[in-house]
Amino acid sequence: MPDSTAGDETGAALLVTLVALSLLTILGLYTALNATTGILIGSNFESQIQATYAALAGLDHAAALLRGVDPDDVLRGPDGTFNPDSSYLSQARSFEFRNPLSLEAALSLDISAPAPVSAPDDGVISTGRFGGSHGTPLIPSGGIGLMAPDPAGTGIALVSRYFVKVTDNNGDPSELAADPSDSPFVDGDGIVIVRSMGLARTAAVTMGGVRRLNAVAIFESRNKRMTGFDAGPALVIAGTQINASLVGEYEIAGGLSPGIGTIDTDPFDSLHPAQDIRAASGPPGRITGGELPEPSVEDITARIGSDQNRRLLLDPAFLWDFIHRKAPRFADVRLDGDQHWLSGSPVFLGAYDAAREWNAPGQDPKVTIVYGNLDAPGGLSGGGILIVTGDFSCSGPCSYTGLVIVMGSGNFRMTGTGQGIEGTVLLANLVEAGGAVSFGTPGIDIGDGSRIAYNRAAVRMASGLIPALRSSFREIAGSDP
Repeated sequence: MPDSTAGDETGAALLVTLVALSLLTILGLYTALNATTGILIGSNFESQIQATYAALAGLDHAAALLRGVDPDDVLRGPDGTFNPDSSYLSQARSFEFRNPLSLEAALSLDISAPAPVSAPDDGVISTGRFGGSHGTPLIPSGGIGLMAPDPAGTGIALVSRYFVKVTDNNGDPSELAADPSDSPFVDGDGIVIVRSMGLARTAAVTMGGVRRLNAVAIFESRNKRMTGFDAGPALVIAGTQINASLVGEYEIAGGLSPGIGTIDTDPFDSLHPAQDIRAASGPPGRITGGELPEPSVEDITARIGSDQNRRLLLDPAFLWDFIHRKAPRFADVRLDGDQHWLSGSPVFLGAYDAAREWNAPGQDPKVTIVYGNLDAPGGLSGGGILIVTGDFSCSGPCSYTGLVIVMGSGNFRMTGTGQGIEGTVLLANLVEAGGAVSFGTPGIDIGDGSRIAYNRAAVRMASGLIPALRSSFREIAGSDP
């Protein structure tokens, strides 16, 4: 007779075995799923980091390229034109217009071979339209790919790509004040917005009907050009009093602005630097401009002080820091010690013709700093920015276009022939003692044959050689506009 107890035990053991196998199977599936999820999380995180660094690289690249280019040409893109239709202008003022790509396109784009972009080229940084020809894109609408060693050891591989677009800061009070029409393609206040979008491959998934191939990171910065040195007059002198000598047949022409503007660095004392200039000037020399009677000399202290950008000219500490710390970082030529040029400048000081477009062939402005005195009896020629911390003296043929800054000793002497200086000249005596900087007494000696004429195009060009200040920075995430 069969043992029923043994049969029951066998059935129970089988049931326990099946339950154990089921639990082990579930545990295995969970472990595999968890491992896959971990791999996806790790891959997505790595891709997001790569996309972030790509976007940041785009911002830095754009900042470097914006130096020396005309912002209006950048806003209008390589073709130099824009759609004037009111609906398009309204769209161009929107936050969404700042994106180089739509978010849907960014998520699904094949970064190894991005399809050609059919959107307008507005905001693409380029060399600018010239002579009827489109400019060359410096950051193409197809973006710039970043490479890295291939983990498989087969060379290098594309890991990410960034796209960059530049737009105007429409709606800001400073922009509206300078450009009442608030055109998205005219920069009024020297501020542009750079938005960079970084893309990196990640694990492909489908979300909301969109095939997601990439991690996406978006960053934005506001870049502000240094416009404070464009004070208006042809010759701007800062100080409580001025040692002035103006003799012979000279010309100082300010155009729509005064020929000479003085900044009274201590308006509460009894000294008036503008009177020093008027007392020293006279025929046959001419100081014209600003529809003022000759000599066209005006105290511009109040106007400078009320302007957010130009009021920096009233800050000796800022001027000292700019000359001695900031300027050397972007200067093309630095000359230490006193210079005595008997037969013209021994180094290339740049070339610029203000009558031509900024991007015309041959336009090659430079930033030159002389830490010491500059004496040029043989004359000098060039274009861009010339900074002298000691005495400036040019008694030979002079032909310079741009911005001449004589800040340190603040002594300026000019006589001779030639085109002269087209742009503007800024003078200030800066006295540093014990870490504190103050204004002293500058001096001018303008002689026969000298010519200084304000030229807005030249000053605008020179100001563009100063790297723009990144005044704000943010990441665009979630519901951010």
